[in-house]
Amino acid sequence: MSVPAGVARAGIIVLHEVWGLSAPVADLVVRLADCGYITAAPHLYHRIKDPVVTDGKFAQARRYHNTLTTAGLTCDIESAQAWIRAQGAQKVAIIGFSMGGTLALWAAATLHIDAAVTFYGANLASPRWPGILSGIDAARVLKAPWLGIYAGKDASTPARDIQRMREILTHSITQSVVVVYPKVRHGFALDPDLPRHAADETADAFQRTALFLKTYLRQANQPFP
Repeated sequence: MSVPAGVARAGIIVLHEVWGLSAPVADLVVRLADCGYITAAPHLYHRIKDPVVTDGKFAQARRYHNTLTTAGLTCDIESAQAWIRAQGAQKVAIIGFSMGGTLALWAAATLHIDAAVTFYGANLASPRWPGILSGIDAARVLKAPWLGIYAGKDASTPARDIQRMREILTHSITQSVVVVYPKVRHGFALDPDLPRHAADETADAFQRTALFLKTYLRQANQPFP
């Protein structure tokens, strides 16, 4: 959790990847606070001693991932939102990366969130956990404006599923949009030390996110890292 030095009227919940509350996520929280946002990043694995996987062992991370439940996720997101509002935020957005991106879209469809951004969240056609809507089903019932950012070379988000979401969004009452960067892979934006990191696409995605937040949180002078 991080609070800006000056007065802030908007907040952001950051949802982490399958690896847990990693250093790149913690760094983003600080950077968002420096941009003027009251920011919270709940560790979604806190019920099992806050593990963080730093060696890329997906099988281990998957075991933590599989412990998540609809009730626990709802509690964690709503608790983070309550804390942000208690610090004075009038509106709260949610931003998620990979696993967290899946949850950000779900939150925009089922919880009381003012705006949401998904960075390459998978499971568009099928649910990731029992009780959690697939991306396509969540798109059908969005309650908040949503920005979906995807990678064209990401096997976990097939082009046919993204196209289906775009078709659904043409009939949505929310102002929501999908952006695809055709030359990049899953996980291109959060960690600059990874080989898959794509600096130009990341800069553009963050610029789009800044405009999106400015539009729906009405914070005219707040940038995004």
